[in-house]
Order: sequence, then C-alpha cells, then structure tokens
Amino acid sequence: MDIVTGLLHTILGGLVERVLDPPEAPPPALIAPAAVRALPVEVKKGLMLPLAGDGFVTIDRQVRPLAPGLQIRSEQNLIIMPMQVQQPVDVAYLTDHTGAVNRVWLLAPGEGAALGAR
Repeated sequence: MDIVTGLLHTILGGLVERVLDPPEAPPPALIAPAAVRALPVEVKKGLMLPLAGDGFVTIDRQVRPLAPGLQIRSEQNLIIMPMQVQQPVDVAYLTDHTGAVNRVWLLAPGEGAALGAR
C-alpha cells in the first residue's frame, strides 16, 4: 500500500467512524446559582419612576427628595447613574433621617416576591 492510499484509507475510515458512532454529548455546563442579595430588613418596596434630574424621585406616586450621597444599584448589584433608569421599575429603597432617599436597589423579578414574604 502506498502512502497516498494509506492516507486516504485513514481519513475515510475516521469519517465513517464519526458518522456511525457519534461522540457522546458533552455534560451540561454547571451554572452557578445567582447570588441572592442581602438587603437590609428595613427597606421599603415601591415602583420608582425615572428620575427627572430635579433632586426628587417619585416612588409609589409620592415625590421624595434625594439625599446628596444617593446610591442606585442595578439588578446585578452594580452602582448605576440615575439617568440609566429609563422606565418605571420595582425597587427597594431606604431613606435617611430627613426622609430623603439615599439607597435604591432595582429589583429582579424574583426579589420583589421575596421582599413581600418578609
């Protein structure tokens, strides 16, 4: 058997083996469970409208002042800028001693139900 014939035999044999005996499916990828945020017990839940940039926020139809050190956290728990909130969204929020909103967490769909159960 010459080299070309041997090479063709090896290649064709490998192709036939793959067609007739497909490899096993890879095991499913393990996905880590999403981290559950530990929100403070005293948070209030509400529907927040997009911020207008005037130093106030509307949550559950109540206009509230914003604290100077306002922090808004996304569903991934990243700090975001107020103008990134473009539509009404369910939130958990805290107010300071003057009643100004100083911490806001945008809620993922499952988190709202978990807060209601507390």
